[in-house]
Amino acid sequence: MSLSSDNSSETSMSGKKEASEPLHRGQKTVFTPIQKLGRAGLLEKISSKFEQHSARMPFGIGDDATVVSEAGGKHPLLSSETYTEGVEFDLSYTPLKHLGYKVVSMAVSDIYAMNGHPEILLINLALTNKVSVEMVEAFYEGVHLGCSRYGVELGGGDLSAAQAAMSVSVSVYGTTTKPVYRSGAQTGDALCVTGDLGAASCGLMILLREKKHFDSSDQKVMLPELDLYEYVVGRQLMPQARRDCVDAFAAHQIVPTSMIDVSKSLNASLLELCGASGKGGRIYEAALPVSPETRAAANELEQDIDSFVLFGGEDAELLFTLPEAQVDAFSKVFHDFVVIGKIGTPEDKLRMQTAEGSEMTLT
Repeated sequence: MSLSSDNSSETSMSGKKEASEPLHRGQKTVFTPIQKLGRAGLLEKISSKFEQHSARMPFGIGDDATVVSEAGGKHPLLSSETYTEGVEFDLSYTPLKHLGYKVVSMAVSDIYAMNGHPEILLINLALTNKVSVEMVEAFYEGVHLGCSRYGVELGGGDLSAAQAAMSVSVSVYGTTTKPVYRSGAQTGDALCVTGDLGAASCGLMILLREKKHFDSSDQKVMLPELDLYEYVVGRQLMPQARRDCVDAFAAHQIVPTSMIDVSKSLNASLLELCGASGKGGRIYEAALPVSPETRAAANELEQDIDSFVLFGGEDAELLFTLPEAQVDAFSKVFHDFVVIGKIGTPEDKLRMQTAEGSEMTLT
């Protein structure tokens, strides 16, 4: 069945079927490169064709997970992630067990970002002929470890063949009694983030450096020396989703006004949260949390630490907003978060005050 219904026959005023005019008679079809729109622009174009709100779906495209209408006192949540070899992972330095754990962590992070708890996973694998049975078993060992850590059940999935690159698709189902969206931030709210930032992307650069050394050597097996970089490499290969933070919210009856995970980068997450809320904001460079291990690795790599912290991504942390009156109360029961700034008015845009005291606009 054709999806281009605009090209189908139409009924004229006389009741006879007449062929419709071509959409672009005498014109060349214009193809827009995806890079021109970027990820956010492409998602906006896709979502504009579909309803975001309905009786069955209070909120669809545009947040970390889709929220389904309440059933039995809980809102079901649905989300999915896709990973492609050569893009999101490289088998030359990514053990399959680590990959299995990582895809579970990153999938459930989307549910935690909605103030929910994940319950069931479905995993689809597309495998090339270079992947052995033992490699698949190692992948699912990591999946099992992740499911055990987050209290999630593997409900099944699909196995298929791939010609050039392995791919993994993960769908996750969860529930929440009080969904938190990206769009709820209010002027004056504190901008908060869990954990520390930049480690995962810094770890990736270490792994890429080791791969480059291997490719230029005559070694037959890649055996990188990573003892000095255990923390940052661990954050890249085995990220930990922030179940503890969401559990603390529930235990102490605190509901953030907005929330998003930081898997795409702090800069992107700030822009999406402020954009969805129709607000501006200000963050402080000096307040951004960075571990000593990440700073040391960045110095060795001769890289600006801000490039990892602001733009690196793959940190499975949570960015959320709280009314200022609740920040002290939450800090007494949950310690692994910091305030990095404040939500402002739309006219404020999104700005960062640097350590030197100047300001820059984040875009």
